[in-house]
Amino acid sequence: MSETKKEPDPDLPKIIGRTRRLTSHHRVTFDRIFHSGGGYVLDFSDRTMSEWFEETLDLDIFQQRFQIDGSSKGKTLRGFVEVAEPRLVAKVLRALWSYRCGLDGYSEDDPDEEALLKAWLEQFTNELENASSLNLEDAFKDFSRDTTLPKLRAAIAGDLVAEKPDVALDRLHTYCVKRFRALLAERGTPVDASTPLHAIFGAYGKILRDEGTVSAFALPTLRVQHKLFEGLNDARNKRSFAHDNDLLAVSEAQFIVDSVLASLAFIERIEAERTTPDSDLDAEIPF
Repeated sequence: MSETKKEPDPDLPKIIGRTRRLTSHHRVTFDRIFHSGGGYVLDFSDRTMSEWFEETLDLDIFQQRFQIDGSSKGKTLRGFVEVAEPRLVAKVLRALWSYRCGLDGYSEDDPDEEALLKAWLEQFTNELENASSLNLEDAFKDFSRDTTLPKLRAAIAGDLVAEKPDVALDRLHTYCVKRFRALLAERGTPVDASTPLHAIFGAYGKILRDEGTVSAFALPTLRVQHKLFEGLNDARNKRSFAHDNDLLAVSEAQFIVDSVLASLAFIERIEAERTTPDSDLDAEIPF
């Protein structure tokens, strides 16, 4: 999975604004780093900027959705910072910083000034990573010694951070199959390898109901999750890279992914509470 998010330095003033990620005040520093005032970005032409983002980051930087304030290179880059997935923005800015440092004439002559700009960018990228709405750490767990699991989680996270939920669907389906099979095996209820995802989840949901793990208030929503995983199973088979398919529309794929992540995070909370010893719970009560 992607790297653990770094916490911003609490002793430094927050950079990200309430309504825009780059406030007018901090935009001055941003433009100073990337020489992006006046419509420019470092030494890029329109062509070389497009090529660099495509070849280095597999990203079409000149998408219309990034051009909220204009289509120049500088405005496009700042628009990308405003609207793209925060972890993706952080990844791009760090790569762009490395590119900048390899150029002649774009670093500050004063080493102290250069160090201040580097510290500012590190603070900004840390804040971006912590502002991400992707629920990856809560949803995905290292639940077994399966050596393919870390690679699977990393592949899913990489696609989601890169805003490619349509590409992630196949591997997200694989993770869910592995996770629910493992949860059933822990309870002594293994399932056949040919059992589809929604049937595996259905068996798990029945166990939760019978155990009384989920209250009557949450049970109806848990039943809805069965249809969610049936939908994921169908999308995986008919609209993902699992077969020679046309991919699902990005907006629809993102909706499915968001719903599955929320469901997985809820299930992990259920499992964490289930495995917490009663003595640990009692120890938290101060009376």
